[in-house]
Order: sequence, then C-alpha cells, then structure tokens
Amino acid sequence: MKHAYFYFLTAGFLLLTSLRYSDTITDQQEDFRVFRTILESKEGTLDMHLSSDSISYYLDQLQVELSKDKSQLEEFKLYSEMIARLDQGHTQVLNNRKIQAEWLLEQKSLPIDLYLLDRHLIVGEVIQDDYENTIRDNDPEGGPSEIPVGSEILSIDEHTVPEMMEGIGKYLSGDEGAIGFKYYQAQELFEFYRHLAFPLDKDSVEVTYITPKSDTVTQYLQPGKAPIHSMNRRLMKASEEYLENETNIGKFKIVSGKYGYFRFTTFARSSGAEYDVFLEESFRELKDNSIDELVIDLRGNTGGVMQYDFIKYFVGEGVNIGRYVIAKPFKGLDNKYVKKVNMPFIRYAYLSWSQKRQVKNGTFDNGTVYTDWVDDDLRFKGKVAVITDEGTFSSAAILACQLKTLAKAKIVGRPAGGSFYSGNAGTLLVKLPESGLLISVNPNTFYSHLTPVDDPLEIRQPDAYVDALVLDEKERNKLYFKAAVALFRD
Repeated sequence: MKHAYFYFLTAGFLLLTSLRYSDTITDQQEDFRVFRTILESKEGTLDMHLSSDSISYYLDQLQVELSKDKSQLEEFKLYSEMIARLDQGHTQVLNNRKIQAEWLLEQKSLPIDLYLLDRHLIVGEVIQDDYENTIRDNDPEGGPSEIPVGSEILSIDEHTVPEMMEGIGKYLSGDEGAIGFKYYQAQELFEFYRHLAFPLDKDSVEVTYITPKSDTVTQYLQPGKAPIHSMNRRLMKASEEYLENETNIGKFKIVSGKYGYFRFTTFARSSGAEYDVFLEESFRELKDNSIDELVIDLRGNTGGVMQYDFIKYFVGEGVNIGRYVIAKPFKGLDNKYVKKVNMPFIRYAYLSWSQKRQVKNGTFDNGTVYTDWVDDDLRFKGKVAVITDEGTFSSAAILACQLKTLAKAKIVGRPAGGSFYSGNAGTLLVKLPESGLLISVNPNTFYSHLTPVDDPLEIRQPDAYVDALVLDEKERNKLYFKAAVALFRD
C-alpha cells in the first residue's frame, strides 16, 4: 500500500498540459480484458468480502459500460467503482495526468483550496500564482473569492462533509466497508473526488464554514478554474513529508520520566538488523527506567512490514499471531502488464519462491506465524495505549489488533482505517495498455490470529474517541498523547 500511495500522491503534481482524451471502444475493451485477467490472476483473495457471483456480475456490467465510448475520467470512475466494491483498501485505481486534465478542463471547481485534516475539511492558502484562477464574475469587487485560511467547511451545496464522503466513497477502496480509510485517501485530493461524486452545475454554490474565530458563515461561490498552483504546492509538501517518513524505522523516547512513547509513521523499513537493534535498545530502556505505561502512536501509518518482531516483546516466544500467504504466487505469463522494476515485485517473486520451497519441504503450515525468541527480561508487561486513526492501515492495523487482544492495550483516537482480521497486500502496479491507467493489485493475503466475526468493525472502536480540530501539528500530538495517558488512570 505504501508503494501505491506514493503514486497516488504524486499524480497531483502534474499541471494542466494535456488535452481531453478518449479511447476507442476497441481500446476500452482491450483494457477491460487485461483488467479482468489481472484482477482474477493477481488479487490474493478476490472474494474476501464480495461473493464470486457478485464479482462476475459487476465485471460483466463494467464490460457492457465500456462498450460505449468513454472519456478518461469516465473510465476512471467506472474502474474505481468496480474496485471499491471489493472492500479491499490496498487495491486501488490511481489517477493520472490525462484524468486530472479532463477534470480541470471542466472548470467546475471552487476558487478555494481544500484538504481533509482527520475528518475535518479545511481551507488552505491560495498563493499569488492562482490569483487569476480564483477571480469570478459574480464577485462584486472583481477580486478572488476568499474564505479565511484555516476555516472549517461544514457544507458545500447543502451537502455536509460526511454526506460528501459517502458519495466519494464509491470511488475509493476501504477495508470491510468502513469509511475511515477513504477519508485518509481523499485528504489531499478532496476537490477532485468531490467533483466525481457531486459535480457543481450551478452558477453559484452555497458554502457554509466556521472561521478561525469560530464565526459560522454562509457564502456563495461561483465554480470555475481550480487554484491548481496552490494544490500542487500542498501536494508537493505532502509528498516530501511522505518520503521523509519512509526513511524512519520508528522513534522512541521516555516522556516525563514515567511514560514510554513509540511513534511509527510507517513500517516500510521496520525490519532487519538495524530495526532489531532499535527495538532491543528501546525495550531495554523501558526496563532500566522501570517504565510500566507505554503509548504506541500509529496515526497515519499505512503499513509496510508485518510487525511480528515488535509484538514478541509483549507476548513472548511461540505465540500464534496470524497467517501470511502468497495466495496468487508468481507465474511468468501472469506478469505481462505488471511493473517489474521495483522492490515490491522483486519481493513478490522471492516470497513466491520461498513459499513454494516451504510447501515442498512440508514446513509451510498454511502460512501460520509464531513469534520468535525474545529475552524475557525485556518483555513489557505494563499498561499499553495505542493511538489509531483513519490512516492506521495494513500491518499497522494488525499490530493495533495484536496489542489490543494479546497485550490488553486500550485504543485512543478514531477507528483504524485497516482491518483487524484480514486483507490482501504486497502491492503490485499494473498499467492498462491503452489508457495507461494504473491499478494496484495485491497477490498476498494476511490474517490476524482472530476468528472472523459478523461485525468486523466493532473491534476497531476506540476506548477514548478523539476528534477535536487542532491545526498545529505539535499541539495535535500533545492532544492525542494526553488522551492516551489518561486511559492509564481509568
């Protein structure tokens, strides 16, 4: 998922330089043939949340739709809606230059920059380069239509943010039908996805918002050109932060001499010798300082390596912590349209070979994973609080599950975006040959140690819900930490 999300972010850097593009029906059908073949041959457990019959039905319907001439944006919507039905958040359709060009050429955007912070829709800064893009004819003063930076949008065209996200959710995948991870994915490209679900066809649109001074205001804005330069600057900043986070294996500190604190923004590099040393030193520091209250912050962590080496410091050696299976192993003929010059593909090929060898040797055990040896003196046996939010996904969500059920941890924040039970992972990127659309598929399937239940969302609910809007990142971090340590008093 980490690999796909970077493409997802960087797609937004591309300025409007392409003309509207439409495939021929023959090209559309060829793309569909590849899409269906790849989905059925490479997606780990395709029918995890939707029956095989339903999948076949929706694929047949998609083929019928693609027998009519569609624009790039229309194709994107159709493929996205199909993928979203699978309820597998790892599996996505990624937008590209042509799709964004078509959106921008329609000129139905608001003259403000919007982004999601947690579940709040916030007004960003519009820079000078976008001055001409934000001038509207119905502005009596002839200047840009403005809403104060930092204002929180309550509704657009009488649709509240939750209502808009329900519509947007048709085009974004989430685990087990939950909306949380869809908020996370839409955070930097909200206006694009709002346009897909709620295109603005009026000359003037009602926008209600709360200013930074807490005044509630209703204002009418005219749709038109998007403030693309401002959007790109924000997306560039988000991408830089993403790449910086990708280099971190994790951070640990002791706060106020009484609390341990782990912060993991990613698990992309959280494995190997360096990580083993980091964990051993961190848990030794907890022991040496007699710390018995520990906070583990997993906000915005969309996963990476499964954290079997971390959880052993809580449960000890030889504990069943789930299964990991290459459900659709490497086969040469299946990989024609898969991007191959990247580490996820190389890792997929290696894991497929390794699993095949284990099956042959009789050591595979259906992918069951048991914790390795750990120094019992370093096991943490105190109180644990885990901070989760919409971006806590994949291996980060499974770690939250393990800590909650095996280490009696309490959850603070908002429900994790990812499943506590199972999912497909190991993201590979597939490029459709005619349109160039990128699809992320996931040939591996992971399972936690839990038995599936009728309501898989209940377990994700936090013991302490935190959703206050705090724009300053440092103050926001303090808010979540205070809420976490407050659970130790309960």
